[in-house]
This record gives sequence, structure tokens and C-alpha cells, in this order.
Amino acid sequence: MSDKADKAKADKKPERPKGPLDAFRDLVGQWERGVNEIANEAMGNEQFSRLMHGATSVAAGAKAGLGEAMERYLATLNLPSRADITNIGERLQAIEAQLNRLTEIVAQLASVETSAPSLAPKPKRTRKPPARKNEGAKS
Repeated sequence: MSDKADKAKADKKPERPKGPLDAFRDLVGQWERGVNEIANEAMGNEQFSRLMHGATSVAAGAKAGLGEAMERYLATLNLPSRADITNIGERLQAIEAQLNRLTEIVAQLASVETSAPSLAPKPKRTRKPPARKNEGAKS
């Protein structure tokens, strides 16, 4: 047996001296294992599950109540709530989308007008200005 023990010692790498970081790493590892064991034991307990469910329900109710109270407070001060600001943002995005569509339509119409030939005949180019309708009749 001593041969096996000697061989195991020879195969094993020599331990390097532990520094402060190694000691800290070991301490953190032990702490994590301890917390993990305690948490696993607690979560397996039915009483703990009921307690956590109750705490979560209370927290959710408190959050909802605080939100409603904040909305009433903001309404009292005539200030918009978060929901109001969100609605305004959504409406603004819809208006911007409509404006972009209208801009595209106007650009398309402008390009059609410039490329289409005019239906009215162009006047003849002369040096004389066009005759007025009332020039021939004298009062």
C-alpha cells in the first residue's frame, strides 16, 4: 500500500502557496455552499412556500395601491400620469406615420405633375403682349 500512496503523492501536483486571493475564493465558495444548503432546505418546506406566496401577494397589492394613489395625486395636481404620457406618445407616433404617408403622396403628385405634359396649348411667343379683350371696344 505504501507504493500506491507514494505513487499518488508523486502524481499529485505540488500545492502552491495560497495567497490572499485564494483564501478569499475559498471563503466565498464555502459561503455559497452554506447559503445554497440553507436555501434548499427552506424552499423544500411548505411553510416557507406559503410565507413567500403571502409576501409576494402583499408586495403586489402594495405596488398596485401605490400606483393608484400616485395617479390620484397627479390628477389632483393636474399633472399627467405615466399612462397619460404613454397614450400621448402612441398618438404622436400615429400622427407622425400619417404625416409621413401624406408627405409621400404629395411627393408622388409633384413628380407626376412635372412629368405630365400640359393639356392647355402654350401661347405663341411674340414680342407683342397678348391683346386684351376690352381693347377693341371703346366706350
